[in-house]
Amino acid sequence: MNQLKTYERINSLLEAHLQHILQEEQQNQNHINLYDVGEYWVAFERSAYLLEQMAPKEEKPVVLYMKQHPFPIVMHCSHYLRVKELCRQHALSKRSLDRLQFKTRPLETTSYRQWYSKFCD
Repeated sequence: MNQLKTYERINSLLEAHLQHILQEEQQNQNHINLYDVGEYWVAFERSAYLLEQMAPKEEKPVVLYMKQHPFPIVMHCSHYLRVKELCRQHALSKRSLDRLQFKTRPLETTSYRQWYSKFCD
């Protein structure tokens, strides 16, 4: 039941905010943007890459294929307990009820592209 609710919340998030999230990620150079979907927090694209760099191999990224978006979207999910631990270890730059943002080291574009290609090519 919890898994179904998580999927529903991810779906609602994407339906309402996909374009905004992707525009923000396109410019993202040094932040992990996490969105609350219940038992998990999700990150997309560059944030997903940076999250995996911060917490390697915790969970596997998922590739999403959306009708309204021409390219695959990489999403990384982290259990709320893992995110709680990250909050104790790293400074938050933004926090709201349904969103967290961590500042990280700058994104290495070449490494990000290689990582993305590993999932989407």
